[in-house]
Amino acid sequence: MKKHSFVNKKWIVILVIIALLVTFDLLDDQKSISTRAIVLAMSLDKGEDKRYELGIQLLKTDKTNKQEYINFFEEGDSVSDILEKMNYNVGATISLAHTMVIIVSQDILTDDRDAALRHFLENQVVTYNTMLVTCENKPKEVLSGKLTNGIGSGYYLGQVLRTVATDFGVVPVSIKDYFMLRYRVGECAYMPLINLIEEGESKYIDITKMYVTDGQNSAVLDEESTKGLSLVVSTLTNGSLDYSFGEITGEADIVQSGANISINDTTATIKITVSLRDTSLVPDSINEQACLNDINSTLKAYIEKCYISCKDKNLDVYSLGQYCYAFKNPLASQSGYLNDINLNVVIKSDLK
Repeated sequence: MKKHSFVNKKWIVILVIIALLVTFDLLDDQKSISTRAIVLAMSLDKGEDKRYELGIQLLKTDKTNKQEYINFFEEGDSVSDILEKMNYNVGATISLAHTMVIIVSQDILTDDRDAALRHFLENQVVTYNTMLVTCENKPKEVLSGKLTNGIGSGYYLGQVLRTVATDFGVVPVSIKDYFMLRYRVGECAYMPLINLIEEGESKYIDITKMYVTDGQNSAVLDEESTKGLSLVVSTLTNGSLDYSFGEITGEADIVQSGANISINDTTATIKITVSLRDTSLVPDSINEQACLNDINSTLKAYIEKCYISCKDKNLDVYSLGQYCYAFKNPLASQSGYLNDINLNVVIKSDLK
């Protein structure tokens, strides 16, 4: 019986030691978390003398749950140098694991050969799903902007871009998506082009355009061309389309839309299948096929406008070169293959 009691005491001592070790480990983790600065959004631009300008946006919350968006900006020769400086200036370890969006200048996209963005990805500084956008303003101005609704612009962008993935319009692009596109034949990538707008006391972000680049050339897609891009490269479940039949006008919602691309000799066929739900009060005698023809004509115009806008800059926005390569088409090995491809857009739609 005494031996049995000794065994019990031994295990009690072991359990107490384990409990102490776990407690100290949790306290150490808590201390580590409290000394980290959680970055919500970033900006990246060219600085002076071929340096980089990096900005970060943090969210500070006091005991009353009052939120304050704080921005820090720093210049340096490399991203790693800047982050080291920021760790010192901020007074905490910069944590980019929760960064939702990076606002990148157009100069970086066309002149930097992806050096800074590659550093973020290859060194796992940010996660694969961190979104990329570019802007018409300076990235620093956009990140610093506090919107009329009181939300920091970087945080706002991060939230919005995660809700528009299936919308008829802007196509959200992660840093992983960007590099996947850049490594395709044609090396053409795209991302949302945003604009910080101030009208009187109102300040908001416009997100209706896309920016396309191959690292040298670039093009800006207007709202219609942006819709054309989303039809081809995204699976859509949201968005509305106006149509007309004589003096009758109506509106239909996109229920489902998807694209299929094929290459045959010198013809690239983009087939769009769209399922629509009519949301208008229209007469029973309306000609449904005539209404669909009007919708099909609109969608085809969007897709062709996007293609032509980019082709003029030798930008393969629909990755047709990659499809040529996949179908073993010799056009993939020709530098000016876009000039030899005829685009055929086919719209197949139904209206419920």
